[in-house]
Amino acid sequence: MGAREGGMTLLEVLLAGTLLTLGLFASAALQLRGLQAVEGARREAQVLQLAQGMLERVRAAGALEAGEEAAWQSRLTQVLGSAAQGRMNLAGGVLVLDVDWPGLGGGRQSLSVQGRVLP
Repeated sequence: MGAREGGMTLLEVLLAGTLLTLGLFASAALQLRGLQAVEGARREAQVLQLAQGMLERVRAAGALEAGEEAAWQSRLTQVLGSAAQGRMNLAGGVLVLDVDWPGLGGGRQSLSVQGRVLP
C-alpha cells in the first residue's frame, strides 16, 4: 500500500479546464471590444470627412448653394444609416455643421465642426 500513483486527479483536470475556458472567453470579449472600437473610429472618421468636405465646398463657393444641404444630408444617411441627422447653420460668416448618428452601444454619437466662410 505504500506505492502511490502519479498523475492528476479529476478535480485538478476540471479546475484547469475551467481556468482555460475563462481565459478564452476573456480573450474573445477583448477581441469583440477591439472590433467595436475600430468600427466606431471608422464611422467617426467618415463623419469628419463629410463635414470637412462640406465646409470646404461652402468656403470655396463663398456661400451655401441651393440644394447643397440636402445633398450633404443624403450622403450622411448613405454612410451612417437612416437614423443619422445632420444640421447646418450659416450665420455671421461662420458655418456650423452638427452630425448625430447611432452609436454601436445603443447610444448616440455626435460631432460638430465649424469654420469661417468669407464672401
